Amino acid sequence: MQCRLDPGARLVEAELALSCGVSRVPLREAFRILATEGLVDLSLHRGATVRPLSETELQELFGVRMAIESFAAATLARRGDRGALARLRKLVRDMRASISAGDTGAYHQLAASFHECFVEAAGNALLAATYGQIRQRLRRYQAAMSRVPHLPRTSIAEHAAILDAIAASDAAKASALSVEHLESLVRQFSGGTEAAIETTRGGGNKTRSIKGRKIR
Repeated sequence: MQCRLDPGARLVEAELALSCGVSRVPLREAFRILATEGLVDLSLHRGATVRPLSETELQELFGVRMAIESFAAATLARRGDRGALARLRKLVRDMRASISAGDTGAYHQLAASFHECFVEAAGNALLAATYGQIRQRLRRYQAAMSRVPHLPRTSIAEHAAILDAIAASDAAKASALSVEHLESLVRQFSGGTEAAIETTRGGGNKTRSIKGRKIR
């Protein structure tokens, strides 16, 4: 998911069908699938639109995410999977390198991979499947958070601390740090709404805030 369309943007069938080289029938089916995944809103009068970001959805998604990731971190700490630990350590090294290079896009992709890695490494297929169901919706908010300039330098320490707790087999600490990390993300996103999700496109045009206000 590249999040190139603004929240609330209309998805015009004729234009998309032409640009994608498909008829409208498969396009409408794609809209229905995206609607069931919570990415698109379908309206009788407006057609398909990109679902706006909202404070309510943010709280709900991250509440579920906290439950999943705190359990996964604790489970992995108890399991002591050396292969998973090696993958997590490499991701943290690569995250630090991306910060040094000033590549925030790479940093946030690596951070997402870090979380996905320890959820999958927890060895609970149902947990991983549930996480997969909300992953695409989470990425819309992760993309917005990626525009907070100071976030990588504060969150890298939190990721490293979670990894250290997992490596030390401290299940309680790994679980608590996972929750604290996600709570910190929500606070920064909610408390600095305009700074958090403004995005600059060509010509200085800026998108909506999560509360739906236009920022000029």
